[in-house]
Amino acid sequence: MKENKKKFTFTIQQIAVLGVLMALELAISRVSILLGPSNRLTFGFIIHAVIGMLYGPWVAGFAAAGSDLLKSFLFGVQGQFFIGFTLTAFVGSFIYGLFLHRKHIRWHHIFWAVLLNSIFTNLLLNTLWLNLLYQTPFPVLLASRIPQNLIMGPIRFLGIYLIAQNRQLKRIFEKYGTMNK
Repeated sequence: MKENKKKFTFTIQQIAVLGVLMALELAISRVSILLGPSNRLTFGFIIHAVIGMLYGPWVAGFAAAGSDLLKSFLFGVQGQFFIGFTLTAFVGSFIYGLFLHRKHIRWHHIFWAVLLNSIFTNLLLNTLWLNLLYQTPFPVLLASRIPQNLIMGPIRFLGIYLIAQNRQLKRIFEKYGTMNK
């Protein structure tokens, strides 16, 4: 039997919006608050969540990985380039797309996306990569990163919630996203 699959294609507008969002993520990621050698606060998660809302998990993941590589080429890397952080960017944005795409976004979708990102990507994966790079014991790194994530978790939740519930942005999401495709 022949399987009837829908083929998805992007419009020029959707590609342009994705490019603008990736450029915005590059700009936002340049602004960060350093909290020591292995901790920094940045607000690029907002753009990753918006791309996830608009285009879904796969596009969000590849856009985040592409942005991470572009940041490395354009701005250099604080320390040394490590592909593990690119993988983390992919996984984190994939999670946002998984929980926030093609849904009437409610608080629990955002809660689970932020919680999974905080635990899996920020605490486990990033701590593992830092452990491999700097040979600092994993438990020591983890202990220093838990307070950052306890502070940033509610900030991430609130930031994404305010964007997802904004009436004007909802119209933009409907116009340029793939929710209804």
